[in-house]
Amino acid sequence: MSFTFQLVRDDEGFPTAVVFEDSTSPGLVPVWEAAGVYDALYNSDGQLAREVSRAISYGLDRVTDDATLQQLLPPGVSMNEAIRFLDNVNRGCITHGAAWIRTR
Repeated sequence: MSFTFQLVRDDEGFPTAVVFEDSTSPGLVPVWEAAGVYDALYNSDGQLAREVSRAISYGLDRVTDDATLQQLLPPGVSMNEAIRFLDNVNRGCITHGAAWIRTR
């Protein structure tokens, strides 16, 4: 089962809409913990995207620059997947800063 990160907008007069969604392997939890983004990803339900964007950006830098995190990857998952996911979440949080977070 994958981990899904969503950004949801609730604009006045319009129906609630998912404006961003991406998912990744749940096996990346040790990487997220080491990179300092676990709370920003898993414990952010209901927060605004702008509230976690700095942590996500920092974690993206760590995952990109710290080769020692490779050893925390589960078999069959590459660091490219972790980078892709965090990069997408980072861009989503910056673009939709007023959206609230929903995780599954």
